[in-house]
Formats: sequence, structure tokens, C-alpha cells
Amino acid sequence: MADKNDLLLSIENLNFSFDTQRGVVNAVRDLSITIRKGETLTLVGESGCGKSVTAHSINQLNPMPPGRVDSGSILFRGRDLLKLKKGEIEKLRGTQISMIFQEPMTALNPVFTVGSQIADVFMTHQNVSKDEAMKRAIDLFKLVKIPAPERRIHAYPHQLSGGMRQRAMIAMALASPEPGLMIADEPTTALDVTIQAQILDLLNDLKKQIEMSILLITHDMGVVAEMADRVVVMYAGRKVEEADVFAIFEEPKHPYTLGLLNSLPSNTKYKGARRLEAITGTVPDMRTIGEGCPFENRCTFASEICGREFPTETVLNELHSVWCHNYQKVQEG
Repeated sequence: MADKNDLLLSIENLNFSFDTQRGVVNAVRDLSITIRKGETLTLVGESGCGKSVTAHSINQLNPMPPGRVDSGSILFRGRDLLKLKKGEIEKLRGTQISMIFQEPMTALNPVFTVGSQIADVFMTHQNVSKDEAMKRAIDLFKLVKIPAPERRIHAYPHQLSGGMRQRAMIAMALASPEPGLMIADEPTTALDVTIQAQILDLLNDLKKQIEMSILLITHDMGVVAEMADRVVVMYAGRKVEEADVFAIFEEPKHPYTLGLLNSLPSNTKYKGARRLEAITGTVPDMRTIGEGCPFENRCTFASEICGREFPTETVLNELHSVWCHNYQKVQEG
């Protein structure tokens, strides 16, 4: 196990819900994860499984109300972020915790140049002049490999390509003076595969250069293979499997993890096939979800107990745990 001094973030038994007109949505249920210094942890799962809610809980970006933390803690460098006041969490957002949002075109302000938006981070959190802030913005543009940075800092978001906008978002995230944790919420979703590969390589290079940790949110197992040190698989607000990246791909133990991997188009079994394999059924309604395993209605290995109670953690080894009553059948199958 890693030394406690290496622990950067620890989410413990987090329960987060939203009050809606149609009932309470239990978006995250009893979630515990840790991130060590210099590590990339990926949260994987379908849309609506609680990945972004978890990430936004760290920065307190979920709308509250209607959202609320029902229980749990989020410890960052020993401080419980859920107990901080608004001003305290805002200081952490711009100095020690940064975020790359899913869609840069909506995250960037369309009426300001990208350079001025990055410079604003320097002026707000480091108390430097506008000229000095713009110089630092140019340096960051160079760091994230935006060509002609002296010219591009004066461009508006709509004047940049999708890949350039995403690089500008990464530059903004790096404007914090001591970036301990970077949260990347599906940073390559809207990009073509060539630009996606460039962005992932860039994140890996930056991680090594400034020794930061990354919490990467994705539903793309190809991105997981490229980026992850450890993987947490989420389904319907719960953690169902956690392992190092090699074990997830070579020895998946949860039926949902297996379904995600089997749907990869690069799988050799699809050579000559006309259709991709899909996970049958639909995601359960988070307002009426029961106490059993949420994947039970879609699982080919399900038994009677699966509908009655959520499985306890089975520790397979120091780095691999699974929450499944019938994980042995997955292994045999």
C-alpha cells in the first residue's frame, strides 16, 4: 500500500442526491475513492452513472439546491472540502484544484478572448498585473503546444478549432500556482481521434512535468487504456469494480466491466462481424432504485440474491476489488 503521505484526495462514503419534482434522485451512493500524488485515476461508466456529480462534488460545483450531500466526506490534503465556506473553496479551485470541462465551447466565455480569460486566473489568484498575466498566458499556450501563441491569445473561442479550445482549457487549468489535482471531465469527447490522441499525450506529458494528479472521467475504454493508473467502474451511482488498469483489461470481474470491454470495436472477435455487442436492457430509474445490485436487470449472471441486496466488497488482491455476488461466474465465463 502507498504511504499515507502520498494520499492527495480521499472521498469516503459519499452520498449525493437531487430533489426533483418527480422525486429524489440518488446520484451517488456510498462512494469511496482515493487518489495518490502523481496518479491518474479514471472514473468509467455510462452517462448518468454519477461520474460528473462525483467530480463536481469535489469543487462544490453541483447546484445546491436542488442537490445536497446526504453524508460522507471529501478530504483534500487532509481538509474536508464539504466543510469549507464558499470563499475557501473558491481559493482552492483556482490554486490547488483545477478542472477541464467536457465542452470547451460552453465553458469558455464567448465575449472575451481566450488569453484574457486565462490571464484573469493569474490576476485573481496571484495578484499580478495584466501585462504580466498575459505573458504567463502566452507561456502556457506554448506549454500546451498552441501554435503562434502571441496571436492566438487574442482570439475569441469561436475563432479556434475544437482541439485548440480544449488546449486553451487545459492551459487555464494549469494557470493555478500549485496544481495538485486536475479534474478532466471527458476532455476528448467532442474531438476526432487524431486530436484526441494529441490531447491525451499532452495530459500525460504535463502530468510528468509538473507532478500533478489527474481525476479523469470518461466512458471510453480506449482513453482508459491510454491514461489510467487505476480505474473505478461506476454504475447507477455505485462503485462496482476497482483495479489497476492492467487488471481491468486482462481480468475484469464485474459483469458490467466485462460488457464495457466486450463492446469495444477493436476487439479481435469482431473481425468480419456486422454488429457490435451491446449491453442489453436499460439503466434503472435513479428515483426508484432498490437496495439490490442496480445492474441485476441487465446481468446474464444474476441470481435471486442480486435483486435483494447490494454485494459487499470482495478484495481479490491489494489493488483489485469487486462488488458482485457472482463474480466467480464472470471469471469462469
